[in-house]
Amino acid sequence: MGLQELISTLKKNEQKQIDDIWQAAKSEAEALRKQVEEAVADITKKQAEQLAAACRKSMRSIFSETDIKTRERKLLAYQALDQALQNAAVKLLPDLREENYEKVFAILAAELPERQWEKILVNADDAELGRRFFSANIISTDPGISGGLQAVSANGRIIVDNTFEKRLERKWPHILPALIAEFEKRYEKTGSPEKTG
Repeated sequence: MGLQELISTLKKNEQKQIDDIWQAAKSEAEALRKQVEEAVADITKKQAEQLAAACRKSMRSIFSETDIKTRERKLLAYQALDQALQNAAVKLLPDLREENYEKVFAILAAELPERQWEKILVNADDAELGRRFFSANIISTDPGISGGLQAVSANGRIIVDNTFEKRLERKWPHILPALIAEFEKRYEKTGSPEKTG
């Protein structure tokens, strides 16, 4: 083997070693690149999950606040509706006097417990009617009474309020839910309260 051949063999071996080192470095770089890529993907996935969890928490908070505000507005609307309906009902109480009122007054008077009443309060239009059931000197009128009567014992210790107003007040908690249900039913059908009449 000559010197040239030796040099040529060494160059080939050297080139092969360089190629092997270069190939090993490329493989190692590729493996590192994959590790870095996987680490970045894992970090990105974790951050995305954390961000999604934070978004869900924020959305729950927003929905909760919206729900509370909606309920508050609905409650205020129901309170306003309650007051409007109650005012309308009170305005209609005098209309109850139009049909069989003498009989209604007699029933209301008969419901009073037996006792010595000091004062019987009635609507001004009922003073004469009241005198049919009670002594004339204890009958007094009250413009706040649309119908019925209020009996007061000595010293005002016992008061029996059998007026239309008091009867409406007592029954209102039972009447209101039915009225609201009717309004809601009408609202669901049309998207706005239907006008009647």
